[in-house]
Amino acid sequence: MDHKDIQQQVLIEQATLAHIVSALRTTLGWKVREYDFSRKLSSLLFVCESFQRHLKRLLRLEQSEGYMAEVLDSRPELSDEVRGLRRQHTEFRKKLREILARLRAVAHTDLAGFTQISTELEMLLDALDEHHRKEASLLQEALLRDEGGEG
Repeated sequence: MDHKDIQQQVLIEQATLAHIVSALRTTLGWKVREYDFSRKLSSLLFVCESFQRHLKRLLRLEQSEGYMAEVLDSRPELSDEVRGLRRQHTEFRKKLREILARLRAVAHTDLAGFTQISTELEMLLDALDEHHRKEASLLQEALLRDEGGEG
């Protein structure tokens, strides 16, 4: 697969993930009665499992075939930044696995536990948004920076 095809696939996966994140945020914002949130729990679990699959796919693409290799090839001095982003990928995967396990285990009568898990999921989504901003900034620095010269 050539570089342009990989870039296109990463863009498609990012757009898909953005839709899933929007669905997660919508589900998280769903107002329910204190004594019955079983449908919200079921919906959140369903969307969160999709989020996990797509996030895993996107992170794998970014690391193995996507921008990270391109950045390291063109700007090896940015390797610390790339390593930091890879570490965050690992942290996101781990935290999401933990959240999903807790969502699967929480009782539909444990509103406090469910609320805590939901808050952690929102924090993960916010951290992921910040991570995407860092990636975009790194890409801009690595690939779009004018190297000088005439003109």
